[in-house]
Formats: sequence, structure tokens, C-alpha cells
Amino acid sequence: MGQVTEPVFLEVSEVLELHEKSLKSFGGSPGVRDQGLLEGAVMQARQDYYYGNVDLCGIAAAYAYHIAEVQAFLDGNKRTAVSAALVFLEMHGIETRYDWKTLHKRTAPGGHPRPARTAFS
Repeated sequence: MGQVTEPVFLEVSEVLELHEKSLKSFGGSPGVRDQGLLEGAVMQARQDYYYGNVDLCGIAAAYAYHIAEVQAFLDGNKRTAVSAALVFLEMHGIETRYDWKTLHKRTAPGGHPRPARTAFS
């Protein structure tokens, strides 16, 4: 039986880099509205893994949901949230097929019940 390895989680600095890349590609106002909210959102994915018994897709959904929900950035929150989820899956060798419109809608606060795991399955 193979050894189970713990997922490699995203760091806040990596999410900040994703946000910068998103703004360069799509435009928007730079800046973090609340660093503490961002840190909490990023850490929530770990909490969901350790205490919520979720798989890698569930962790990706947690990144997408929580980063979008807290609105820590001045602009580009949903784009950054979706990017974080997709990068997390790619880091773990999970190939994704996605429709940007659907992902955007499902990560919009109030747009879908928490978390939209099926968007990343």
C-alpha cells in the first residue's frame, strides 16, 4: 500500500502573485483591502482539509470559495480565487477542464452554496 502524502498548500504570497498576474492580464485596481481576511481565506483551505475530510477537489473549492467570499483585494477577487483553485489542482497533477463563465458564477459571493466542489471535479 502506497504512502499517503499531505497536499502542498498555497501560501499567501503565491495567491498575491496570482492576483498580480490576473491584474496584468485582465486589468483592475491593484491592492489588498485587508491582509488578514486574505490570510484567513487561504488558511481556511487547510482547515477544511484537516477538519473537514475533503479531497484535493474540495481543497480547490475551498480556495475558490473563501478567497472570493472575503473580498480581500480591491479588484479581481473572483479571478484570483479561481486561479488559486486551478493552480492548486495543477500542482497536484489534476488536469482541469473548465468553463470560465461557470467558474466565475459559482465563485461569486451568493452565486452558489459553499463550496462549489463540482466546479473543480
